Amino acid sequence: MKATVRKANADAEKAKADAETVRITNTENATRILVENIVKPLKEELNATREDLQATKKEMASTKREMARLRKAVEAASGCRHSDYCPVLFKLRDNPKDTDAAGADIFDLREERHYRVSDQNDNYASGAGEPGEPGDIRGQPP
Repeated sequence: MKATVRKANADAEKAKADAETVRITNTENATRILVENIVKPLKEELNATREDLQATKKEMASTKREMARLRKAVEAASGCRHSDYCPVLFKLRDNPKDTDAAGADIFDLREERHYRVSDQNDNYASGAGEPGEPGDIRGQPP
């Protein structure tokens, strides 16, 4: 009878070991499926996002350099002897929030003033026709 009990215990231990092997195999399969279906695609997406981020950082640095160059050019243009009539500076000085028709006419008025200064029959200025005098409604020198 002891032999039967030992055999039964051995069979029970073997069944437990087989059950543990099946559990481990199932866990390994589940882990493999999880890695293949979730982890690998997420890693690929993360790497692609990192590459996009690096490209965006490079583009941002390039844009910052270009903006600095533009800022220097605009600052230098203000000291130019032609800056009073510079159409580029007029457009840069315009308020971007003024998108209505009144904002669009500012450039035309300045350009019109430029051509009118040379006209001898200036009705807006009193005296010798010097721009910027009190009678000049725009008050801007040419």
